[in-house]
Amino acid sequence: MVVPFLLSIATPVQAPAAFVVRDVRVFDGERIAGRRSVLVRDGVIVSVDGAGKAVPPGAAVVDGRGRTLLPGLMDGHVHLSDSAEADLRQAASLGVTTVFDMFSGSTRFERIKAIRAADPPGLASVLTAGTGASAPGGHPSQMGGPPVPAIADSTEAEAFVAARMAEGSDYLKIIFDDLAQLGKPVPMLSPGTLSALVAAAHARGTLAVVHIGSEAQARTAVEAGADGLVHLFTAERVSAGFATLVAGRRAFVVPTLAILRSICGKPNGTLMVSDSLLRPFIRPLWRRMMTTTWGPRGGPRSCDGTEEAIRQLVRHGAPIVAGTDAPAPGQTYGASLHGELELLVGAGLTPIQALAAATSAPARAFRLTDRGWIRPGLRADLVLIDGDPTSDIQATRRIVAIWKRGIPVERARYEE
Repeated sequence: MVVPFLLSIATPVQAPAAFVVRDVRVFDGERIAGRRSVLVRDGVIVSVDGAGKAVPPGAAVVDGRGRTLLPGLMDGHVHLSDSAEADLRQAASLGVTTVFDMFSGSTRFERIKAIRAADPPGLASVLTAGTGASAPGGHPSQMGGPPVPAIADSTEAEAFVAARMAEGSDYLKIIFDDLAQLGKPVPMLSPGTLSALVAAAHARGTLAVVHIGSEAQARTAVEAGADGLVHLFTAERVSAGFATLVAGRRAFVVPTLAILRSICGKPNGTLMVSDSLLRPFIRPLWRRMMTTTWGPRGGPRSCDGTEEAIRQLVRHGAPIVAGTDAPAPGQTYGASLHGELELLVGAGLTPIQALAAATSAPARAFRLTDRGWIRPGLRADLVLIDGDPTSDIQATRRIVAIWKRGIPVERARYEE
């Protein structure tokens, strides 16, 4: 049985007038500071001061000793389901206070926009691509669902992008992948159409992010001016100049490493759902789904080149953004981001770089200026952790408290 948690998106909830997280280690989105006191008032970070700062009259005090305060975590790649409110509640309960939805159409898109506008305190905030750009018969049409607009050639690019922006998309998602790497080929956009879509998005001041499935496709997307790649690729090896190209074009990358490793025969979903720090906050439906895996035709592939690509990107300073592709097989909202952070560290990021990939890096990549850091004037999306995830990335799972815009998040627990 599920513990009741549903909250009308119109229900007003007031933030405490003021509170202080006292004597806490702070990861501000980029660097660490020891023994700080963070003052929040009316949902906004007011100050980050040294230890011993007097507590303002009337402010509640949260003990930060032995703990670390992080900006609210962000997932740079999800697909919300028809139960979007429950998905966002689960994400928030696991410290993920903002998600980026990467393809939603029809009535689901309308529901997501309503949630985005209301931005309820107990749910993760959401930004969305709405309907992505894909060729007729291209991915994800093979997965079924209601029909969505497609784009046949470059002459349709401007009208397609204009329609997406008029509908309320926050950025443009482009599918530039024929799924050949998975042994399931479908039609895909031409390079010329890809370039035209990117140009049309940029003409409107809009980000263009691209789903790719191979290094060749990734290179073409970056050369076309894509702002970001929302997957990496599975490969036995990667060319020496890949990261140089990405960094030189100032593109960001959302590797979705857990998904790629699953394709390579190394799924992590069962490990995540069996973790006692995560499992109670995962809905029973998703617990079952976490044990499923990808099954590309021809069997598992090599991810040696995938992880080398990540190491290259880190060495060259290309921005890495953490993302899960939830609810793809073996992935779910909130919980899987903690697994993705662990995998990124295993692939060559330091714990601090991995934490940045889930805080300041997505904020910077998606042009959010009100969150992603712990700094005066920003909204108080915060996660208090028992321990030090800047040295042990698995500590992100030991959540003590979560705030969204200064309002405590009541974590939704689910019975077995």
